[in-house]
Amino acid sequence: MTKKIFFHGLVAGIFSAIASIIYYRVHYFAFEVDFSKLVNIAGLVGINLLSCLVAAFGYWLFKKWFGNKAEIIFNFSFSILSFASIIIPIAAKLPLDIQNPELFPGLTVPMHFFPALAWFTVKPLFKE
Repeated sequence: MTKKIFFHGLVAGIFSAIASIIYYRVHYFAFEVDFSKLVNIAGLVGINLLSCLVAAFGYWLFKKWFGNKAEIIFNFSFSILSFASIIIPIAAKLPLDIQNPELFPGLTVPMHFFPALAWFTVKPLFKE
């Protein structure tokens, strides 16, 4: 079961990273605003993989602590943490040389939901 949870996190992280990269490129071409000093492809891949692997570890812990109720408690917690995390890009102080800083939350806020969406999307593939 531990391997299955790890692979669930890994697959979710890969899908989340792909979705983030696609969204990053779409945002760039739609608004012609370059935030590459703050957000780059390597960072997107790393943070998405890390967040989904941390989620997998959290899910594993919840399974140990809460047994049959773990999935609902974990899903609720993951969703709440995703919503809470959007305060980071909203409150970010950008360098003065960044053009159109008002578009930065439009790039980064949706990406905060990609790990949870990827986790929930691939969950049926890893049912126990």
